Amino acid sequence: MHDRTGEVAVRVICQCMSRCAAMASANNQSARRHWPSWAFAVVATLLVLAGDLSLKSWSFQNVAAKPVIVTPDSADDPLFWHKHTHQPISVVPSVLSLKLTLNSGAVFGLGKGKQWVFILLSIAAVAVLGWVFWTMRAGAYWSHLGLALVMAGALGNLYDRIRFNAVRDMLWLFPEAKLPFGWRWPGSPGDDHVYPWIFNLADAALVVGVAVLLLIMWRIPKPQQGDRKDLD
Repeated sequence: MHDRTGEVAVRVICQCMSRCAAMASANNQSARRHWPSWAFAVVATLLVLAGDLSLKSWSFQNVAAKPVIVTPDSADDPLFWHKHTHQPISVVPSVLSLKLTLNSGAVFGLGKGKQWVFILLSIAAVAVLGWVFWTMRAGAYWSHLGLALVMAGALGNLYDRIRFNAVRDMLWLFPEAKLPFGWRWPGSPGDDHVYPWIFNLADAALVVGVAVLLLIMWRIPKPQQGDRKDLD
């Protein structure tokens, strides 16, 4: 599921790059020369990033009976969670709970044990997102918001990977809902929850940001051949 999210994100960003460049040329002003666009994108990114890091810090300090201290070796310690057993804390009954875990893979736990790959990909993604904003049309605030959400999500998880060699997760949707007919998800042991993945605010920001960009791209008509010649 996370691999698919990554593929969609890359495609969306690549298409967004070409369309943003065309629109910026057509409107004769890009976001790089428009300080309200800069202010909006920077503030939105910092707010979401601060919220993500604050939630991670608070959760690992308060959800368990005692603070869970994470080090770069914690994710590889098979006894780590035996030392920090805890019950999930219900935030919205039957809808959302807080349960601590460390994810050494990508979004929703795929690709575990390849931190250096994810760090390099995250750095590259941040650079590409900055370039996309640089070429984006000034005042396109919904597009700025989508990019800010993706940027904040990438930075939030990049911080964790560099500092802890894993990502701190705690959000668990539908904790009481079980699969019907005794079904279980593949794996060992197979989980019988409808939604077994635990994620964080950065993951949610990434998904929402990609969704916003997809909606915007769906509403923006593709440049026609004649329009491309005019832009050239």
